[in-house]
Amino acid sequence: MKVVSNSSPLIFLSAVGMLDLLETEFGEILVPEAVYDEVTSNELKGSNEVKHADWIKVLPIKNIEALSFLPILDRGEEGAIVLAIELDADLVLLDDLAGRRAAMMQGLNVMGTLGFLKVMHRKGRIKNFRDVLEGLQKNGFWMNADMYRRMLED
Repeated sequence: MKVVSNSSPLIFLSAVGMLDLLETEFGEILVPEAVYDEVTSNELKGSNEVKHADWIKVLPIKNIEALSFLPILDRGEEGAIVLAIELDADLVLLDDLAGRRAAMMQGLNVMGTLGFLKVMHRKGRIKNFRDVLEGLQKNGFWMNADMYRRMLED
C-alpha cells in the first residue's frame, strides 16, 4: 500500500509516542522533501523520530510545476498531494481542512491523524483513547469540544 504523509500526522503521532503505528499499519510512509525538511530542520516534536525512522522514505516531486496548483496550501501539504498523485498513492495523510479538500478534489483517499488513531483504537492497538486525545491537545492539536466528544463516542 502506498501511503504519503504531510508533516502534521508525523509530528502529532510522534508527540504522543505513536509514530511507530504508521510503520505497523503501512510498512513505509512516503513523504516529499518539503515535508521531511519541515519536520526535521528544527526542533519540532517528531524531528528526531522521523530522522531515525528508516521506514519513512523521502521522494522528490517530479512535476515541479504542479506545486503551485493551489496557493492556499503550504509547501508540505501541496507536496504531499502532488507526490500522492504522481505515485497513484492509496492514501494521503493530511490534517489541514484546506489540504484535505484539495486532495479529495484530486480524487485522493484522505485520512487525518484522528481518523488514523480511531482505526488503531478499533484494531486494539490503542488502549486508552481518551489519554491519546488529551495528549494530542496538550501538544497543540486543535479539536473543538464537539469533535472531542464525537471521537470518544465513536
